[in-house]
Amino acid sequence: MLNLLFKSLFALVVLIIFIAGVVFDAKFLSQDQFSDKELKFSRVIQESVDFIPDRFSSHITLESTNTLRTSAQITPEQLNQITTTLDKALSLAKDSQICKGSTYSISPSYSYNDGARIISGQLVNFDIRCEFNKADINKYETLITSLNSLIAGNEFITMSLPALAQSSSSAIIAQNSELLHSKILKSAMAKATIYSKELGKNCVLNSVEFGTTNYPADYANIKATAAFTATPIESKKSQNLLATASYSCK
Repeated sequence: MLNLLFKSLFALVVLIIFIAGVVFDAKFLSQDQFSDKELKFSRVIQESVDFIPDRFSSHITLESTNTLRTSAQITPEQLNQITTTLDKALSLAKDSQICKGSTYSISPSYSYNDGARIISGQLVNFDIRCEFNKADINKYETLITSLNSLIAGNEFITMSLPALAQSSSSAIIAQNSELLHSKILKSAMAKATIYSKELGKNCVLNSVEFGTTNYPADYANIKATAAFTATPIESKKSQNLLATASYSCK
């Protein structure tokens, strides 16, 4: 009877040790598997560069005066006066070397009276687009002065001058783009080192996918006047770039 009791106690002790061993192995095996598991993730990185644009742009419009807009008919002499003025404006734009004139048009405008369409006036459409380096601001001023002299006292044509805007050449945009790509790559590689320290793992940068360069039109303009004499006020513009960096840590 005593011998049977000892055998039962021995079997119970063996069973307890076996169960404890299984639990111990399962626990630490699970911990080892977790610590060795590879962690993969991505994050968005944005960089920007501030710069002052190296060019100016303007859109000059020659259009009908109120007299012409309300003239149902114009004589051949009046039409010749209008076309002669527009031809001279086109020549001035070309000679400026910084502006290009569009093909102009002179067309009737209409109104309706009891369902009948009648000519109510004449519309002139002529655009001059200018883009130039800062060093050529004097050429722009000369053109404006010449156009003002051309239409001074003109009964049929007036000139509209919008704000003179800053703009950027393709060269400076490309230069900024290269700088932004370099900044993002440096930032992405630096973050791999930071993540390694924070996670206690060996983190590596696997890839960087770049987005489209973004340069919002934050311009500082000065309103042009009939006697353009002031140099535009310049301000900084920001060019941005987004990228997605992928990492793995183990």
